[in-house]
Amino acid sequence: MQPFSVPPTNGHADWSNPGTSRAINVTTDRAAVEALCAKHETTISAIEALPRGAGTRVVMMNGDDAAIMRRAFGKAVIEGKVERVHWASAR
Repeated sequence: MQPFSVPPTNGHADWSNPGTSRAINVTTDRAAVEALCAKHETTISAIEALPRGAGTRVVMMNGDDAAIMRRAFGKAVIEGKVERVHWASAR
């Protein structure tokens, strides 16, 4: 029997409906991304280089940090899909 008082999001509306993605693809290299994130006191959850030197994919720890960094990266943000290396082949 399921309880009727549990909301559809199971009480975790903030992460069940995250809104804007925490992932950002930029034309900047990894060192510059890490430096800019440190300057803005934002926390990186994951970071990886994009293939063929196209830039960096950085995932911020939360949506607020992602919003701050999108503004900070400005025109360096890559819109749309990017090519990535599958984690198993990156070893």
